[in-house]
Amino acid sequence: MMNLAKWIGVAWIFHLFRISIGLTTGSMIATIGLLLGTPNMAFLSAAPPNEKTPAGRVDLRPFFEAWKLPPRVQGDRNTCSVFTIAGGLEYAMAKKKGESCRLSIEYLNWSANQMVHDVDDGAYFSDIWKGFTKYGACPEEAMPYQKDFDPKLRPNSVAQEQAKEFLDAGFQLHWIKEWNPNTGLTDDQFQGIRDVLDRGWPVCAGCRWPKKEFLKWRDDLMVMVPPEQVRDGHSVLLVGYRDDPDLPGGGGFIFRNSSNSGRDGLMSFEYARAYVNDGVWIDWKESVAGMDDLHARVSVSIPPIRLFCTIHGYPGRSASRSISGRTYCSISGS
Repeated sequence: MMNLAKWIGVAWIFHLFRISIGLTTGSMIATIGLLLGTPNMAFLSAAPPNEKTPAGRVDLRPFFEAWKLPPRVQGDRNTCSVFTIAGGLEYAMAKKKGESCRLSIEYLNWSANQMVHDVDDGAYFSDIWKGFTKYGACPEEAMPYQKDFDPKLRPNSVAQEQAKEFLDAGFQLHWIKEWNPNTGLTDDQFQGIRDVLDRGWPVCAGCRWPKKEFLKWRDDLMVMVPPEQVRDGHSVLLVGYRDDPDLPGGGGFIFRNSSNSGRDGLMSFEYARAYVNDGVWIDWKESVAGMDDLHARVSVSIPPIRLFCTIHGYPGRSASRSISGRTYCSISGS
């Protein structure tokens, strides 16, 4: 009886909240379904935002950790862009299905080469995505990563069969900035990266990178260098940002790095504005739960329960909530 009373109370709270912010009935049903545990949700054991979370700060790493998606290392190979796209795909897949799957870097590398009729190690974001949309992707164990590049390596029949499962999953890639090694980020592109991170999606970024002899770190912050000291380039996965007046440009992007022994880094806004060559992010076609644009936060205490909920919704994007202090959820239906 107490459990029933709790859910009736939660439903009434959300009904009043829905009216106050204009949620549709369909979104209301999805919200109640989120609390009751319907199949189209992914629950994570990760701490949600709270009233003490500083403004101007996003960090998606707790969700990677909850999905058991730790950083991976490329070694001495030129596969940073493949690792970066794989990281974006793995995150989107986990967010959609509620479970993680490590993707084969070798398979994605092979499929990209099929698209450009080449046998190079590594590829551009665009070619990796073309390969993925035609050949899919298989789990890491079906085609494990090799220390050295083997141009003759091919997926076996098991890997190719498993890869077909991803072909109709509806994943889609969005460009924030198309590749151009001669320009950095415009104001709109810079804000676009922040907006995508705010919505809970990591951003794949290809960058001009300091040449080996000029690459320096101040703790986790990559030190800014002049144009003559950079090369083209290196790709990383942006997984957050923080505004900080003490950092060059007023803040920095947190990134996962398949180089540097897999250690996360911080790229100043000054560096990103100057040297980001291209940027993309990945979601799936039905990743919005029929919600209108909104930002809302509510905290309600009705003994014996306390409800804390943060809602962010964007057309064509995703709807995410944080409930009861320990649960992060993503809804993929309407």
